[in-house]
Amino acid sequence: MFLSGILKYGERTWALKCASMDNLRSGMVTTPDPGPNYAKFMEEYRFTREAGLQAEIIIEPERRAGVTAPAITEETVPYATVITEARCFFVTFKRLFVNLILSFQDRTMSQATFLRLMPEQAYKIIEIELSLMYDTRHSKAAVIHTWYGRLFRCVTLVSTMTACVLFNVLHKGRRGSYDGIDVLITNLLFGGALCLELSAIGMMLVSYWTYAALQGSICHWLSHLILRCIKYFRPESRAKWSNLMAQHNLISFCLQDKPTLVTKILGLLGLKGHWDSWLYIWHIDVSSELKISVFRELKDKALSIVDTESYRKFSNHRGQWALQCKGYYKELGWSVEAEFDESILLWHIATDLCFYSDDSNDDAKLTEYVSISRAVSNYMLFLLVARPFMLTAGIGQIRFGDTCAEAKNFLGREAARPDERAAARMVLEVNAEIAPRDVKGDRSKSVLFDACRLAKSLLELPPGKRWRLIRVVWVEMLCYAASKCRSNFHAKQLSNGGELLTVVWFLMTHLGMGEQYRIEAGHARAKLIVEKN
Repeated sequence: MFLSGILKYGERTWALKCASMDNLRSGMVTTPDPGPNYAKFMEEYRFTREAGLQAEIIIEPERRAGVTAPAITEETVPYATVITEARCFFVTFKRLFVNLILSFQDRTMSQATFLRLMPEQAYKIIEIELSLMYDTRHSKAAVIHTWYGRLFRCVTLVSTMTACVLFNVLHKGRRGSYDGIDVLITNLLFGGALCLELSAIGMMLVSYWTYAALQGSICHWLSHLILRCIKYFRPESRAKWSNLMAQHNLISFCLQDKPTLVTKILGLLGLKGHWDSWLYIWHIDVSSELKISVFRELKDKALSIVDTESYRKFSNHRGQWALQCKGYYKELGWSVEAEFDESILLWHIATDLCFYSDDSNDDAKLTEYVSISRAVSNYMLFLLVARPFMLTAGIGQIRFGDTCAEAKNFLGREAARPDERAAARMVLEVNAEIAPRDVKGDRSKSVLFDACRLAKSLLELPPGKRWRLIRVVWVEMLCYAASKCRSNFHAKQLSNGGELLTVVWFLMTHLGMGEQYRIEAGHARAKLIVEKN
């Protein structure tokens, strides 16, 4: 039992070391590459010239990687292929979590796979990759799924069984020397320890790690059995992360948040923020329509961009691309050229004002656009208020507080608090021809009536065009936030069930977008041409 305990605590300590960011980064740094021998090349050039031969150095243009297929047919692949692809990509893309860049070959290989996949299976690969990253960072998987980790599992099982057998054999030889209750309790403890050991071995076997390892070994025939177990315990239809997105709504919050004795006491104790988070933030499932919409938008961008440098530029768009493509940048561009937190608040309030101004509609496609837009809108506000570290630096919380204060002051003029639809109508009735900042200055950072101006411009569009535009703007903002969030914050959220922002970040990277790639090929480009006289 001492041997088993020593191995287990040693395994845990070693796993903590292996999971540290510094250790992960050092293990992923590639072998130093001195590159082509420049000194030798130039010496050959000099000797050639000194020998009286005509020599010329030709610099070949650098090869670049880009998407060449104008249209790629999506296909469905088996679950086994999904797991295999995820394990292969994980080896490469885990470098993102330690701020290491990827090569153009990585980008080309990933694009070739993801552009031909159905959206559901593309997300499954990403979910498995993030699951493997969670195992690496927050469990003992980095140690367990090695040859010595598997050996330790066998040794601890055998040592526990041996201790149990020896205890009972020795006890029978000394019958009466131990109290019966003590013997029973000891055997129960041994039984519990053996059950834990067996369950640990079972969990080790029924894992993506083991399946991938067996596929590349001489025991690959066992991988089929492991795959059957994985399909039973971890079916493809089951999400590999929480599959939830938090929601927060400004108008609902302003209408429901009333000053009471409890809130005043909580404010004095500095707990009002936690109270608001518990009371006014809720979670919904990430719908398949939302996932497909994000995938389609990103795929269209990946196929439409010819210049590979534009992939980096796309990650800096936060609504501009969508407005330009739809032809509304001249009228609405001011709303996305503001600071990012301001743009989030502007479009969040405008989305709600448009939603509560619309009549009920039986158009299924329009209903889908509205649902996606509101879900992303509420999610982005949640990030702004409760997860500001995942967004670009700004004064989002100050701006949110000032906007809420102005909204409460404006809506509180009525004797009875209105509902959301009536509140939206009250805001839209305000004449906002002149920019609020020109009238009241910029001491307050409220954007309530700036959002009213935006909503009125959007309401001039037909419902179909309006909600199609709102949806693509929100998808672009979501992608911008995902690409700008620091990798250590993405890694941190894995321990909380994962974040939609992280899934979108990984999807963008797999489709070749973002700033994580070194686009240039990096091969030797100079050639020495010698002409005989």
